[in-house]
Amino acid sequence: MDRLLKIVRFISLWFVLFGAWMLYTLDLHWESLVLGLGLSALTVLFSYHIFFDQQGVVESKFLYRWDLMLLYLLFLILQSYISSAVLIRQMLTGNYHSGVVRIKTRLQSRIGRTMLANTISLVPGTLSLWMEDNYIYVHWFDQKTRHRLKAGRIIKEPMEGILMKIFG
Repeated sequence: MDRLLKIVRFISLWFVLFGAWMLYTLDLHWESLVLGLGLSALTVLFSYHIFFDQQGVVESKFLYRWDLMLLYLLFLILQSYISSAVLIRQMLTGNYHSGVVRIKTRLQSRIGRTMLANTISLVPGTLSLWMEDNYIYVHWFDQKTRHRLKAGRIIKEPMEGILMKIFG
């Protein structure tokens, strides 16, 4: 049963990555399709353990919650627009104090922590500099506080809740 589950996960991830390849290239020529299938398979071979590590996926789960991932993507787009407007205002007025803070995440899986760090970098005004265990070092354009817990709440709180439901 465990072997069958791994095979199904492998094939599912392969087709998801191939679908992303097709959306990215928008090319239906046979050469592009064969190349996409091959590169998707290689990607799954080398990254399967990252997507389905023992910490990241509870054994009863088949795949991650794709519905929550879609919700997360919509949240990220909205958050990016709001942060962009705030960042532009701060730059024009010169009213900001940048700095680096270290925040702690409750996410246990590596892929969850990586998603959080990448999401922090995608939101204008913040940039993930380094990850060390459960800590992420973040450059914050307008550092509102130096307190680690308060900074963590401001920077990661809305995103971490959804990622906890997806990745654990």
